[in-house]
Amino acid sequence: GREQFHGLGSMYCRGAAAVILTYDVNSLQSLTELEERFLALTDSASADCIFAIVGNKVDLTDDYALPPDENRPEKSVASCGSKVRKQVHAEDAIALYKKILKYKMLDEKDVPAAEKMCFETSAKTGYKVDHLFETVFEMVVPIIVRQKAERPPQTVDITDYKPAKRTKSGCCA
Repeated sequence: GREQFHGLGSMYCRGAAAVILTYDVNSLQSLTELEERFLALTDSASADCIFAIVGNKVDLTDDYALPPDENRPEKSVASCGSKVRKQVHAEDAIALYKKILKYKMLDEKDVPAAEKMCFETSAKTGYKVDHLFETVFEMVVPIIVRQKAERPPQTVDITDYKPAKRTKSGCCA
């Protein structure tokens, strides 16, 4: 079913100031597909686009510990269901980030460090999701402000309208 939407991806990335590429930390295949299917979609993003590589579903792994919460009764993490061993590690995400930089022909010293742009989150529990978006937002806002300052305004001032002078038309004018 994903193939039917594959052609739409470049439209969503067109001119993007940030791209968040997400994979499942419990599926090495998801990281492979991310690279194979979606790396080319970044071609339509802006030249100074920020890339974040995000591993999701860490709540399902055996090394995930729930952050303390005074509203939640204490339970052992093991009692929350069966946990699996993570198949994709931070080093794999960092390697993909570096491949993206190479693919985009970006110099590592001109972009944020891979360790800062690779995240592990849980959309289900909210684990580190805020941190991800706050980090990306802090990097993107200055880029957007600079881009707006560099390009001409995209509106037309109709109050500055001056009608053209009429001339006689025809061969004898």
